[in-house]
Amino acid sequence: DAPALADDFYLNLVDWSSLNVLAVGLGTCVYLWSACTSKVTKLCDLAPDDTVTSVSWTGRGTHLAVGTNQGEVQLWEAGKCTRVRSMTGHTGRVGTLSWTGHLLSSGSRDRSILQHDVRAPDQFISKLAGHRQEVCGLKWSFDGQQLASGGNDNKLYVWSMHSNQPVLRFTDHTAAVKVAFARTRA
Repeated sequence: DAPALADDFYLNLVDWSSLNVLAVGLGTCVYLWSACTSKVTKLCDLAPDDTVTSVSWTGRGTHLAVGTNQGEVQLWEAGKCTRVRSMTGHTGRVGTLSWTGHLLSSGSRDRSILQHDVRAPDQFISKLAGHRQEVCGLKWSFDGQQLASGGNDNKLYVWSMHSNQPVLRFTDHTAAVKVAFARTRA
């Protein structure tokens, strides 16, 4: 039962880790549920000043990124329930997050995508601009070379790891775009 789970298409409040732990953003809190042990842990509580708007695990499943309504991105070490760092730069809620290696991409209601190298002291290392409304979906390709972004402007962009301009633009959608990459079998 998740009574505080926001009914908002633009938020990404649930994510599975590679260690079989489910992260769920409920109101001001993030909870972790281990599918192996059925144990529930409260990772964090942003009350009274903020709410959770997105969650995303690193590939290893040891750290969780948390996007907030105030535009902050927090990085948490799940095993210790400890916040490692906070990153700023957005002026609107962070509704979507996606990882490739040590690079975390965050998409916001402010229409921007920020690239955070979590090893670097900078708040972000680059900014991608193209969407005219809220960015509501981000997903890195499995090889970490391309980022797909979807927005409430009904646009889907594909960005190269090495460029600040989209390499592909899909503009014929008739509704907001969420994104995913599918694995294919040879």
